[in-house]
Amino acid sequence: MDMDALTQMLANGWPLALAGFVLGALAGGWAARRAAAQEGAAGGKAADAQSLAALAEELAAARELLDAEEAEADEAADSLKELDEAVKRANGRLKLISTALNQPK
Repeated sequence: MDMDALTQMLANGWPLALAGFVLGALAGGWAARRAAAQEGAAGGKAADAQSLAALAEELAAARELLDAEEAEADEAADSLKELDEAVKRANGRLKLISTALNQPK
């Protein structure tokens, strides 16, 4: 590349515009990160306390639902146990009747 080409690029101005755009994008990103870091440091603790309180409430509600479901499961297990015992008693009675009917005469 000779001096004429370099002079032409500078005369057109696009390299300077490109450099200005890149420099502006970098400076804007740096400023945005700095502002976000300052804002996060100031309001982060209050937001964390609120989110922790909301999380504690959700956990308490979930525990209540779990306890209710466990109580329902216990009731269903008790009912199933009673039904199983009734079926076993009926089966025993049927065996006694069957034995009595099938006795050789």
